[in-house]
Amino acid sequence: MTETLRVGLVGCGGMGNEHLRIIAGLPGVELVGVCDHRETRAQRMSAQHHVPCWLDYTQFLDEARPQAVHICSPSGLHALQGIAAAERGIHVLSEKPLDIDLEKVDRLIAACDAHHVKLTCIFQRRMSKGAQIVQQAIADGKMGRILSCSVSVKWWRSQVYYDKDDWRGTWALDGGALTNQGIHSLDQMVWMAGPVAEVEYAHLATASHRIEAEDFALAVVRFKSGARGTVEVTTCCQPDLATRLEIYGTNGAAALEDARVTRFGLDGKDLLDTLEDRGSLHGGGSDPWAISLSGHNAQIRDFYAAITEDRPPLVDGREARHSVDLLTKIYAKAFPHQKLGDH
Repeated sequence: MTETLRVGLVGCGGMGNEHLRIIAGLPGVELVGVCDHRETRAQRMSAQHHVPCWLDYTQFLDEARPQAVHICSPSGLHALQGIAAAERGIHVLSEKPLDIDLEKVDRLIAACDAHHVKLTCIFQRRMSKGAQIVQQAIADGKMGRILSCSVSVKWWRSQVYYDKDDWRGTWALDGGALTNQGIHSLDQMVWMAGPVAEVEYAHLATASHRIEAEDFALAVVRFKSGARGTVEVTTCCQPDLATRLEIYGTNGAAALEDARVTRFGLDGKDLLDTLEDRGSLHGGGSDPWAISLSGHNAQIRDFYAAITEDRPPLVDGREARHSVDLLTKIYAKAFPHQKLGDH
């Protein structure tokens, strides 16, 4: 970058701190302020990074005047905070998902378009080199007609995890296992197999935690291509078992654990050993802070490069929308008379 980019951050929890660690190591970026409605968190982050802090978000945007903002607040706030930034000409980087309300996601995308600012959402598994090779092979038709793509997220979260913050597991700000822990796999699913046309079956339950939303989910989906697949996501599995995607077509198959390719073949040939980089990103099966941050680092760098080069980020708003669309279809099938946020 030839000029220093002024950057701000809203959401001074654990993930916000990880973003700031990455920002601190990047050239051409200046952190100008942080914001959180919880005063102790805002002040702690302010002291750690030697920048001013704000409790009010709009005041933060108007007074800190960042050119880009990292949104690391609860999921149900992402879109409205992004819209407020876009309306001020500020580029938007959102943690996953773009929001839990698809209508708000569409408003955010429209606002960023109208004000000519960049929008990206953190889906770091897309930065894995091995996963990119598999996805490109599918896109090029080398796997033939896709027959099935399924994902499995069998994780554990304790009640202490949910009790730590009052927004966790709520319909208004978080959603459940699908929205929080499973959203990366939903994104990976639609990235590989394309958008979902219909959710044919969905069962959501709160099986073992004291939360509003689900901690156990099963769904059967039909992709626009005609392929079928299943979704299984839970935070009830102790010890945690797997984070897995499996996809196969008439001419090949692949399997990934988190973003690491574990099986890959085309034309009847095993191609796994031909991958110089199978990917090494890993998730937090039982520990939310055990995730690899190399994908975050790469995606944040891409976001800044997109601003400098005036190009779309690798994961722009429309790409990130697909997973929220799938999420919305699953909830609509399970709760046909309600939508996320109205429960």
